[in-house]
Amino acid sequence: MNIRTLDLNLLKVFDALMRERNTTRAAARLGLSQPAVSSALRRLREHLDDPLLVRTQGGMRPTQRAEQIFASVTQSLDSIQSALQTGTPFTPRQSERAFNVMMTDIGEIIYLPRLVERLHQEAPGVHLSVRRLNRRRVHDDLASGTIDLAIGWIDRPGDLKREALFHENFVCIVRAKHPRIGRRLTLAQFLSEWHLSVGRDGGVDAFFRSPDGTLQRDLAGRRRKIALQIPQFLAVPNIIANSDLLCVVPRQLGSIYAELGQVRILPLPVKSDSFVVSQFWHKRFDADQGNRWLRAIISQLFQQR
Repeated sequence: MNIRTLDLNLLKVFDALMRERNTTRAAARLGLSQPAVSSALRRLREHLDDPLLVRTQGGMRPTQRAEQIFASVTQSLDSIQSALQTGTPFTPRQSERAFNVMMTDIGEIIYLPRLVERLHQEAPGVHLSVRRLNRRRVHDDLASGTIDLAIGWIDRPGDLKREALFHENFVCIVRAKHPRIGRRLTLAQFLSEWHLSVGRDGGVDAFFRSPDGTLQRDLAGRRRKIALQIPQFLAVPNIIANSDLLCVVPRQLGSIYAELGQVRILPLPVKSDSFVVSQFWHKRFDADQGNRWLRAIISQLFQQR
């Protein structure tokens, strides 16, 4: 292979294909069309004289040659990215950069209003796009640059860089005029009343399922009675305000709901592990001036001092 004739953009396509094992998803990651990615793969195969990725019933599978060069290609792309980013000026008031941030629906309720206001003040031309936090994809999306930052709780961050923002714990919310629950919620009531449960992928339910958590230990194997399970928190205050259901939520979110005047916050009758909400980014973009500026804004707004 003659390196002088190799288009370095083909290596970016190879990196995306190795991560996604699918031409359509690799195209979406790179912002290219699927035919363009297929064409790039064809050129790479000609350069390296190897199929690199072979279609099977289970998806595209890398050849031994592809596995051998993948780590070196990734390291080389990281080095080039870092070299280009270091010292690149970022002027907030003049920038029209688009930032992509991952967060949960809880984060959208708690963080976005203050973050949007601050960005408008300091960088009116900046565009912010928010995507729902997907814990299965967050590492790859941060590594590829598809996402600039992720905010939330990630139990296995791997080699992602992180900055802790604050500690959070859980409370229970009920409707303001609940017929059976007064100012104190007992364990017997907590277990006998029906609950609204929200999400499953790393959400509140994960703390109830974890065998190592204090919630599970204090419940001693006893389970909540789940009447309704929904995927996100948007509908929670309306459901709780118009039913006798209980719902366990993070304290900050419960406080926002309580301000609406139709629900009350009560301490849990069992101990609740606190968890750390952090912002995450990939080491490839640690020196990027725009990324550093956005991280500083988020830290100033939400970090406990």
